[in-house]
Amino acid sequence: MRLALSASMLMMITGLGLAACSPMRQTHGYSPRPGELESLSAGVDDRASVQRKLGQPSTIGSFDDADWYYISMKTETVAFYAPEVVEQQVVTVSFGEDGRVADIGRFGIEDGQVIDLVTRTTPTSGRKLTILQQIFANLGRFDGGSDLLENQLNKQ
Repeated sequence: MRLALSASMLMMITGLGLAACSPMRQTHGYSPRPGELESLSAGVDDRASVQRKLGQPSTIGSFDDADWYYISMKTETVAFYAPEVVEQQVVTVSFGEDGRVADIGRFGIEDGQVIDLVTRTTPTSGRKLTILQQIFANLGRFDGGSDLLENQLNKQ
């Protein structure tokens, strides 16, 4: 009886351990399906009809509203590791001067490259010192403040 209980507890703990390591999948954003894209016609659809058919874009071009972007990303996270992008889709809808669809593009993760926009480092000039070099570099530079004391006595 005791052996059976121990074996079942061990199997239950093993099962929970394996379940904890299964990847968590998350989807962010929205990318139109190919069937939805086929409903768009270059030179026929305008901004209002594109928004009606595909919905609000994820983002619009930075300098003008001639390009609309629909972006979706799927990530997997295993245990405590950083999320890994497993799928990314970007659909671009470009509008011409007349406000009608000029071009439609679809790009996957294999078409792009990772760009680190924020590196959180500021380049500085000069020597790079370790913390110990900074501490010990000032040893011997101080004379105990005798000049400061002498200047104050002379002022009185």
